[in-house]
Amino acid sequence: MSERYDGLQFNEVKQLIKKYTSFSLGHQIIEQLQPSFNKLVVERENERLKQAFGIVVSYGTMPFGGIYDVSEEVSSAMKDMTLGPLDLIKIASQAYGINQINMFISSCDCQKDQIKELTDALTAFESTAAAINKCISYSGDIFDNASSQLAVIRRKTKSLQKTIASRLSEYISKNQAMLQDNIIATRNGRSVILVKNTYKNSIEGLQYGSSSSGAATYIEPNAFIGLNNQFLQLLEEEKQEIARILFELSQLIKKDGAGYLSNISTLGLLDALFAKGQWAKEVDATIGTISDTDLLLIKARHPLIDSEKVVANDYRIISPVKTILITGPNTGGKTVSLKVIGLFSVMFLAGLPLPAKEARIPVFDNIFYDIGDGQSINDDLSTFSSHISNISRICQKATAKSLVILDELGGSTDPNEGQAFASAVLEYFRRRNIYVVATTHFSKLKAYANSHDNIMLSAVEFDQENLKPTFRYIENSIGSSNAIETARRFGINDEIINLAYDFKQQQSNVDDNLIEKLQNQLELVRQKHEQLLIREKMLQQESEHLDKKKEQLNRETTEIIEKAKDEALGIVSAARNQSEDIIDKLKQLKDYRINEVAELKHQLNQIVETEEEEAVLDGEIGVGDYVKVKMTNQKGKVISIDRKNVLLDSSGMRIRTSLSAVVKTSKPVAKKLASVKTRVKAPESFSIELNLIGKRVDEATSELDKYLDEALLANVPFVRIIHGYGTGALRNAIWDRLKKYKFVKRYEHGSATEGSGGATIVYLRE
Repeated sequence: MSERYDGLQFNEVKQLIKKYTSFSLGHQIIEQLQPSFNKLVVERENERLKQAFGIVVSYGTMPFGGIYDVSEEVSSAMKDMTLGPLDLIKIASQAYGINQINMFISSCDCQKDQIKELTDALTAFESTAAAINKCISYSGDIFDNASSQLAVIRRKTKSLQKTIASRLSEYISKNQAMLQDNIIATRNGRSVILVKNTYKNSIEGLQYGSSSSGAATYIEPNAFIGLNNQFLQLLEEEKQEIARILFELSQLIKKDGAGYLSNISTLGLLDALFAKGQWAKEVDATIGTISDTDLLLIKARHPLIDSEKVVANDYRIISPVKTILITGPNTGGKTVSLKVIGLFSVMFLAGLPLPAKEARIPVFDNIFYDIGDGQSINDDLSTFSSHISNISRICQKATAKSLVILDELGGSTDPNEGQAFASAVLEYFRRRNIYVVATTHFSKLKAYANSHDNIMLSAVEFDQENLKPTFRYIENSIGSSNAIETARRFGINDEIINLAYDFKQQQSNVDDNLIEKLQNQLELVRQKHEQLLIREKMLQQESEHLDKKKEQLNRETTEIIEKAKDEALGIVSAARNQSEDIIDKLKQLKDYRINEVAELKHQLNQIVETEEEEAVLDGEIGVGDYVKVKMTNQKGKVISIDRKNVLLDSSGMRIRTSLSAVVKTSKPVAKKLASVKTRVKAPESFSIELNLIGKRVDEATSELDKYLDEALLANVPFVRIIHGYGTGALRNAIWDRLKKYKFVKRYEHGSATEGSGGATIVYLRE
């Protein structure tokens, strides 16, 4: 057995998830992933995964732009080695990547404490990144201003290049007849000219070989040797200065080397974590939870089977059951079911998402398996011997907290001995209370399993009508191997098929016949159970349909009531407008009184009726009680109650609804009248000042009455009554009159600017 869990196809699943990683270290972490048998580690990894998955679903994946695995480069810098420009740029880009990650996590408004714990451990080293980016471009070129010395050297180099080019151009123009071409070439970093072979000895200088055609020779005239030497010297100085700059930058990396390596490790974990989250979203997976003893997989799908073809199944190992024995036809899905349980357990303990609706799995102390043809030519082992070798190791190491996966236990040998051996192995594991999932074709092994409460027989379904497997896993069921029908499906002729059935009948003993009879009876029970479930589902759908119709009826009733209210309010509004017109006409009469207007307003304010809200009461609802429908606010008296429904009488209309849809209320109270605010139009122009000087007392008080009526209609807060000083008789008469008006708030002499004692300021109530 390999610790890579290849027999359970664990590595193939990791290959799927690796595609979602962003850089090499995340890829490597997924590749090296193994299950942990430590509860704290399993709990931590799945909680991290749960939060990463939640972030991916709500906000997308974490950005990893600018992140590279620079472990080797940082390690080299820590050994005082000089890093190249591009290596330094890759390290510097980590600061940008970390800042982007922190911004992303800050924007995520969800549970993220486990993820933030990782991102908070990252250090951007921005000053080092800034120093590198100041000196080196993204393409790896060293900037002129990387140092003042480099800037001086490059200025001198450019100036000298121009001088050499200018002088060589003059030289070429003077000696054009001897030259093969009017170009300035470079050999070994030195500027040279191309001279025809017939004149190569006519020009004094150093020769640097022939042209590709052999018709000319590259020559450096003596006049330019000194200039070329200066040029090469400047290039060497530039090279040394760049080396010095790169070494200084490498030393900055060395100083924070441990921090950089820590960053890389954390970034790798984050990359792997969000790769898992992306895959979980892609395959509609769930994050498993730890169970103390039971194993539960709901709607589990094998991750390596095409999503369009895979059959989702439920798998349970619930106490007292500790062993599942899966039966059924060849090519029917027994091994797939076996692998799903084993693979999901390994994936959960490795912190991977599970393609299922729900998953609860114990933290096993180890997972053992024996699956497939283990024949080994090198070890001189037959198929059966290889299985026995594996089972021997499992028996030595498995404990009550281990999970053991066994495919075709006792196969590849004589059936009688194989059945006996398989029964003995299962009994050994059963006595030690070890979790076991096994597959078998043996009838006697099925009989053995059926005699123990802690072993559950299950089957993969075979469609007898169409003679093909459905790959459905069925608990508490016994499956037939259906080997003969499988043979028919693969093209074996009818003569052989019929002979096979004859031999099967002859060779079957009483136990085999009883088991087959039991299998058929269980199948009938299962089919009837499924029919009942289908009927129950249809009834539930019908009930939901009726509930929707009832809700629709309630909504329509509410709409009718609301429409009637709106129409009533429209009538009231029209009446109110008509009343205001009447009042406007009244105002135009010379001798109308304010009390008449007030009476009209009072009558108008009695038009709209409202109802007081009934109090909600506690206690059970009985016949004769008053209730209110919560959705529509309709009120009525309970006529009858039938189980979960209630019949109401609401203003002569009968309403049937559920008890949960109503609340108990007090008996409806008599309607009271609610006021409708009405504003009577004021005169178009109104003066807040009334001059009564020179008027007799009776004449003045009459004018005062009419003036204050108009002041009320004008809705002014105060008025000024001018009565003068005189004997004070007019003022006293006016003040006596003001005491009788209930709408007068207060009155007082005017201020110095308002006429002092010769005027009275009257404040009106709102």
